[in-house]
Amino acid sequence: MTDLPHLLPDPQTSRQRATGLRRKVGLLLLVISTAVLLLSVAIGQRIMRDLTTDLSLRLAVAEAELTREKIQALVGRELAMAQRFAGLSALVDWLLKEQEAPARTRFLAEAAGFRQAFADQSYFVIHHRTLAYYYADPKSPSARYRYTLDPTKGDDKWYFSTMDHAIPYTLNVNPDATLKVTNLWINVQVRNAAGIPLGLVGTGMQLDGFLKTMLAPRSAGAMSFIVDAQGRIVAHPDPERIEYGAMGKHDSSRTVFSELSEDLDRETLATTLAETRRRGTDVNPLQVATLSGTRMMALAHLPELGWTVVSSVNPAAAGILSADIVNLALVGGAMILILVILTLTIGFDRLVLRPLQMLTESARRIAMGRYETRLQSSRNDEIGALSRAFDSMASQVQSHTRELEQRVAERTRELQATHTQLTDTHRQLTESIRYASLIQRVILPDRQLSERLRGQYFVVWHPRDVVGGDFYLYRERSEDCLFGVIDCAGHGVPGAFMTMIAHAALERAILEQDWSNPAALLESADRAVRTMMPDTKRLERLATSMDIGLCYVEWESRKVHFAGAHIDLFTARGTEVGYIRGDRGGINDRRSRSFTCRTVDLEPGTVFYLVTDGILDQSGGERGLPFGRTGFENWIQAHCGLPLTAQEKALATSLEEYRGTHPQRDDITILAFCFDSSSPAFPEETVS
Repeated sequence: MTDLPHLLPDPQTSRQRATGLRRKVGLLLLVISTAVLLLSVAIGQRIMRDLTTDLSLRLAVAEAELTREKIQALVGRELAMAQRFAGLSALVDWLLKEQEAPARTRFLAEAAGFRQAFADQSYFVIHHRTLAYYYADPKSPSARYRYTLDPTKGDDKWYFSTMDHAIPYTLNVNPDATLKVTNLWINVQVRNAAGIPLGLVGTGMQLDGFLKTMLAPRSAGAMSFIVDAQGRIVAHPDPERIEYGAMGKHDSSRTVFSELSEDLDRETLATTLAETRRRGTDVNPLQVATLSGTRMMALAHLPELGWTVVSSVNPAAAGILSADIVNLALVGGAMILILVILTLTIGFDRLVLRPLQMLTESARRIAMGRYETRLQSSRNDEIGALSRAFDSMASQVQSHTRELEQRVAERTRELQATHTQLTDTHRQLTESIRYASLIQRVILPDRQLSERLRGQYFVVWHPRDVVGGDFYLYRERSEDCLFGVIDCAGHGVPGAFMTMIAHAALERAILEQDWSNPAALLESADRAVRTMMPDTKRLERLATSMDIGLCYVEWESRKVHFAGAHIDLFTARGTEVGYIRGDRGGINDRRSRSFTCRTVDLEPGTVFYLVTDGILDQSGGERGLPFGRTGFENWIQAHCGLPLTAQEKALATSLEEYRGTHPQRDDITILAFCFDSSSPAFPEETVS
């Protein structure tokens, strides 16, 4: 027994070994922890930088798209109103007869309604001959002379620069010292048929209100502004950055390029600006270096206004990702790593094992989301310090978690409100278009055909959208009747508006001309349309032509008189199929033209077909080719023996099968009619 103490380890040696081991483990822990921490920080910073860049570009694109839509809605409406205002005949009369009181009185009466419809309830008129400037606003509802423009004054150069070019409209941000206003001006030229300028009219929107409504920042670090084709800033949240009166200036320092620090970035931005204007609807993002740091930009073009929206996002100020959260995660990971290594090195120490077990249990609870867990250690050694540090981390995680949950809840409410607003807007637009479809159907003669036509007929009327640019007409008298189909340029809402013009022009032609000459009706309608749309030459990019086919049926002579403006008349008698070619020119083409009237006999059982080019141009089949004239003639050949009601169903089925998965390209209208021996065109058969 006396030798037993020599078998036990020396407590002092054990403590020295333990101390040396802890020192070595601590040193190893320090090296490993430092390496892992540095690697994690490097990877985390790279991920954070890439993620911040990507989200900033997406934010810039979203800001550009939203700003473009808002500007198109507001400025587009004002521009459309200004163009209608410029088309007033009373305005043209007053521009020609400025000093005559009747002309002025008539203009002021018609302009009153336009003034109240404009956003700022104001308008201006400039007489090109006298350079007199008239202005009307809520304080002075009638246009009152304000001053005379001077070509030698720098403030008036915008007007002369504008009138030097025969362009339909321009937009200009400019202060008017006489009126004491700084507005976004919408300028519409008024010229006569020969292109000689008569004056300039339009309206304005207060710049402060426009900037507050359109370009107010919606998030930190994000900003949107507007530039023209040369990159000059025409609208900016900071009024000091705006190039006022840009139309009259050739050189400018207030451009989107002035803030860039690198020539390469200037070239890239200029190329992107030109590409965005060329494509029209695309939004192009890019990253550039500015004098204030790196910026994420997105460019969205407004083709109708000639502007480009530029949205700039500062990744450092946008708050897309919180650096504190990332750093906290790195610190927390490092602490957990240190805790694990310490547990392995002193796992056999009874004084350390239990606290480490408690600490591990607390970490598990926090991982489960129970952030209220606290160790409440009163120890003054390393374990106590580690426990208190863990408590601090848990408290910070709990605080940040609550903050994140609150932010998520706020963003969710914002998204729900946005979704509700978009849903209401979509519903209103859908209801408006459906209501427009009901209005358009009013001009279709379906009831007259079903109640009065003493023959057979069928109509296939398939607009590509809810409303369309095709319609058909029918007029009847005791001794004759008139059929017709009309195909206006465009489809959807623009096409529907064109049908109103075409319908009015035909009504006027029918009142002025004898029905017996459809060619004269077409020529009269052509003149009427050109009268209604005097600015067609200035709107060369917009299609405003119309294709019309008219058939006049005369009972007594048993004749069918046909005249077509780019529409042919197909006929079928028995198994014989043919067509009568109309003139190749359309209504409201580049130049006025005369039309030819062709006459054929009206024989019992002959079916006449008037069709628009919507069915002829429809793609389909195995190779996606157009249905074509030959396809339509083949269809007539195969189905001409059927009653017209059966032909209508067969045509709808054939067209649907041929189209397959191909979308409908244009509005489709087919009007077919025939008169058998019981019709008034064949009185001897009726008597017998």
